[in-house]
Amino acid sequence: MCRFVAYIGPPILASDLLYTPKFSLITAQTMNAGEMSVAVNGDGFGIGWYDPALDNEPCVFRSIKPAWSDSNLKQLSRKIHSPCIFAHVRAASPGLSVDEVNSHPFWCGQLMFMHNGVLGGFKALRRKLLRLLNDTAYDAIQGSTDSEHLFGLFLNNINDPFGKVTCEEMVFALTKMFEDLNTLMIDSDVRQHSYLNLAVTNGTSLVSVRYTTNPNVQPATLYYMHGKEYHCHGDICVMEPTYGKPSAIVVASEPFTSRRSDWMKVERNSMMIVDETMRMHFRHVEMDVEKLEFESITPEIR
Repeated sequence: MCRFVAYIGPPILASDLLYTPKFSLITAQTMNAGEMSVAVNGDGFGIGWYDPALDNEPCVFRSIKPAWSDSNLKQLSRKIHSPCIFAHVRAASPGLSVDEVNSHPFWCGQLMFMHNGVLGGFKALRRKLLRLLNDTAYDAIQGSTDSEHLFGLFLNNINDPFGKVTCEEMVFALTKMFEDLNTLMIDSDVRQHSYLNLAVTNGTSLVSVRYTTNPNVQPATLYYMHGKEYHCHGDICVMEPTYGKPSAIVVASEPFTSRRSDWMKVERNSMMIVDETMRMHFRHVEMDVEKLEFESITPEIR
C-alpha cells in the first residue's frame, strides 16, 4: 500500500526524512513496509516542498520509477532544505495506471495533498463527483486516481487556492469534502468501504486524517511525533522533546526512527490539525454512510 510522510517546522534536509533514518520511507518502506499487507511500494513516488524566501507555492518532483532506484531523488534530497515537506511512495490500486500524473502529492496554488487508502465505489462515484466541481477544482485533476478526485472535491470547497489559504479554510474544506462524499456515496448506493488517510498543507499549517467507513477493522496506520527539533546524527534520528508548544511535527504512515517512544498513533477516525502557530488539536470525523450495510469483502488497502 502507499506510504507517506509529512514534516512541518524549522527547515530540515529532505534526506533526513527520506534516507537517513533506520526505517526511512525510501530505504525501508518502499520494499518492506512494516504495518500493512502490501509491503512493496514501487509504482512511483513524489516529493513536494516549500521555499518561503521565493514564494508560497510548493515545488513538486514526481516519477513513475521505484523510489529506491532513483538517483535523482537521492541527490535532490541532499539539497532540499525546507520548513514543510511532503513525500509519498505509491502502490497502485488494481486497474489504475502507473503514470507520473497519478503519483502523489497533488498540488494546486499553494496547496499540497496526498492520500493513502482507497475510495470505495470510485467508479460509481466518479462522474457524479466531477459534476459537482467548479472550474478550478475540475481543471486541477490531471490523472485517473481516486486520490486526486478526492483532492478535487477538497479544492471545490476552497474559495481561492491561488490566494492565501488559512488552516481554518483547509479544515472547513476537508469537513465539507467528507460531507459531499457522504452524500455521493448514499445517493449512489455504494456498498464498498473506504480507507482515507489524508494529508494537506498550505506550507505553514498541516491537517491529516485517519479514517475508514469500516467499523470492523482499524483504519490504515497513521502516526505523529512532535517536539523542539527533529535532527539526525549518522543514522540516529530523533525528535528533541519540548515541554511547551512544539516547534516541529512529523506525520507518517508508520514510524521510521528507532526510538519508538517518540511516536504516537492518531486515533481512529480523527482529524489532526496543526495551525499556523503550531498549536495541535484533534477532531472526530464521521459519515452517515458508515451506518449502511456494506459488502463483507475487505479490499487490500492501498
